[in-house]
Amino acid sequence: MEPTAEQRKEEQRRRRFIANAWMLLEKTGQAPAPSKDYCQLLVTTEGVIWRWWKISLRRSAVVYPGEWAVAREDVEDDERLMGEVERTFGSDVKEQVLHLCKRSNDFLSKLPQKLLVKIASYLSLEDVIAMAHCSKAFRRCCLTDCLWRNIFLQHHKQITPEVEQLAAEHTWRKIFFTDKLKLQMLMSRQRTQTKLRSNDNEIQNKQVVPVNGNEEIAVVEP
Repeated sequence: MEPTAEQRKEEQRRRRFIANAWMLLEKTGQAPAPSKDYCQLLVTTEGVIWRWWKISLRRSAVVYPGEWAVAREDVEDDERLMGEVERTFGSDVKEQVLHLCKRSNDFLSKLPQKLLVKIASYLSLEDVIAMAHCSKAFRRCCLTDCLWRNIFLQHHKQITPEVEQLAAEHTWRKIFFTDKLKLQMLMSRQRTQTKLRSNDNEIQNKQVVPVNGNEEIAVVEP
């Protein structure tokens, strides 16, 4: 049964609505042999658009491009659409389309660690702590030294070499949550230890040699 003019208009409005929604995925490719057709897959927040261009070797053949649109909630039950997607692009793309239509894809956790740290650097301290409780991937991101170094820099404006050395021993997160008085004590202790190590190295670099038959001892720098 041929669709009525009103039905055709409604179908066109539905296609435009799906096509103009926020784009999530676009793939193009040629169908596997023996077919030579070209296909395009568009996944938006409202559904899936499937387009194809029939390739015919016969000069007399007149073949027009085709298109159909499937609403997001109907994609999983559309066996024809899922079959075409799997046949042309493979089972991995089919699963990706299903996840996108179910809105179960976790895009943030799939981002590179470096990019996640960059995003987290713009959050407030309370948001970073809340983010660490969302997932294991976010927790790993929120515990990285690079992130806490950025947070420390935002609150203290500058980082001295002494603080850098302390952070290498205790992690930037621990240094950030250490109060100022305790931090000053740690820095003072570090200065003392550095000075003692420097004195020990100076003593070890000196040579003791006998003078006048061991009656006098002279210390000679190497």
